[in-house]
Amino acid sequence: MLDLGTSFLASVARDPEALAIVGDGDVRLTYSAWYKIISALVTSFDEIGLAPGDHLVTVLQNRWEAATIHWACQFAGIII
Repeated sequence: MLDLGTSFLASVARDPEALAIVGDGDVRLTYSAWYKIISALVTSFDEIGLAPGDHLVTVLQNRWEAATIHWACQFAGIII
């Protein structure tokens, strides 16, 4: 089954050094680098006790950090 998480992981596997994010200033992240940041955030969610099905509220503008939190929630099963 193809879902958002699977499609993201497919992009990481297909071309890990492809540019995934261009943010403000000098922010340029490849899929591989971005996935490492996302994975670290998933681990942090677990460490603070967030579990699949929990809700997380954010107040962020359309920035790469918001996209990072979105993907981390997708992988962790957290509702954003």
